[in-house]
Parts: sequence; C-alpha cells; structure tokens
Amino acid sequence: MKPQTHIQKLITQLSESPIEDYNAVLKDFDFSLIDFTDFESWSSKHYTRNCIYRDSNFELLLLCWNPNQATAIHGHDGEDCWVYLLEGEIEEVYYAYDDSSVLRQVNSQKYEANELSFMNDRLGFHKLKNVCKGKSLSLHLYAKPIDNCVCFDERSQVFNNRELSYDTHKQLLLKD
Repeated sequence: MKPQTHIQKLITQLSESPIEDYNAVLKDFDFSLIDFTDFESWSSKHYTRNCIYRDSNFELLLLCWNPNQATAIHGHDGEDCWVYLLEGEIEEVYYAYDDSSVLRQVNSQKYEANELSFMNDRLGFHKLKNVCKGKSLSLHLYAKPIDNCVCFDERSQVFNNRELSYDTHKQLLLKD
C-alpha cells in the first residue's frame, strides 16, 4: 500500500463524518500506519504549520515542534480544534478572563503520544508548548478551517488579530 493511502483513509473518514464524530474518528484511527515524513518541516526559530488537507469543512495540519517551541496564547475564531499528539510531549495551558477582566491561567495539561485534546473559544484560550527534550509532532484538525485568530501579546496584555499561514502546503486530494 502506498504511504499516503492511510492518510487518505483518515481524510475520507473525516469527510464522511459529521463534526460530532470527529473526536471518535481521531481516537479510533491507527496513526501508526501513517508516515508523516513527507509533510514534516522544521525550523530552529518557531514551530511549523504544515497543511496536509483543506476544504470548506475542515483542515488537517501537522505541527512540528523543536524543544521549547510554543504558540502564543490564542483563540480559534469560533471553530473547534482537536490536537492529536503523534510524538513527544506537549503542554496545553488554558486561560480565561477573571472577574476583573484580567487574563489568567486556569489550568494546564500535559499530553503524550497518542493522546487527544479538544479546544474551542467557548472553553477560553490556550497555548501549546513542546516540553520534551526532543522533537514533538502533533496533528491538528480544525472544523472549519481557520484563516485568522486572536493572539495575546504578553507585552501589551491585549489580543491582536493574526492572519494564519502555512510553512508548507502539500495538499492531498480527496479520492473517490
């Protein structure tokens, strides 16, 4: 079987499933069958966002993390986000406004390989950080695709709108 056949199977399952089933699709899928090497790109300056698939219903990204690389505190433009950790260890830190309208950390959770996280704006804001000594790989599913989001500027203590982009875009096509 060709290496991309298994990722194609995941894309087909997601395309044929309602959003309510995305969590189960990700939990039940055997990611060990997929070789993500063709989608990886690495930077010593920042984590990379690598698009595997995008249509009007969802986008599937591979994020590549070197040690200590992290996102800004951010939202998801009203969309749902699932993070499936393929390799390494990621810490997810959750934030919300307190009664004084100050953004505060409310919780954190570490994820190891083969664990799944879910986030959306109704739950607050979050940031992700690679906390293992080596590299981490995470698969991100956004329903619907996200072109812009708010990111927290820690110096000015305000959220700013940020246009999102990909470091690589190796779009797979949905096969019939």
